[in-house]
Amino acid sequence: MGRRLVPFVSITFLSCLIACSTQRTPEPDRPTRAAVAPQASSPLAKVEVGMTPREVENLLGPPTDENQYVTGKAFIPFYFGRDRWRRAYFYRGLGRVVFAGGMNAHVERVEYDPNEPGRAR
Repeated sequence: MGRRLVPFVSITFLSCLIACSTQRTPEPDRPTRAAVAPQASSPLAKVEVGMTPREVENLLGPPTDENQYVTGKAFIPFYFGRDRWRRAYFYRGLGRVVFAGGMNAHVERVEYDPNEPGRAR
């Protein structure tokens, strides 16, 4: 009985190992924009999807406040994409700039809100 079990266990182990070794390429990021576009005179109109946090700070200056949070994709066991966490920059009287990604964060969306209090909620 032990001799019959060894090939079965080894084949099962190898097939699991092969299945886990293949890495999928991350799905491409889709640029998104807020429903309300910023006015042309607003400094937020210069911010484009795909910019880095440093580029945004060069355009708008340092944020009034910022917030960082994880998304639901952070809890998917074998998710290798870049959308695991988000960071939001809050600018008083202008709105929010939301970044996605890890070390290579990029602007995902710009939320124009002239009534922005400038602090994380």
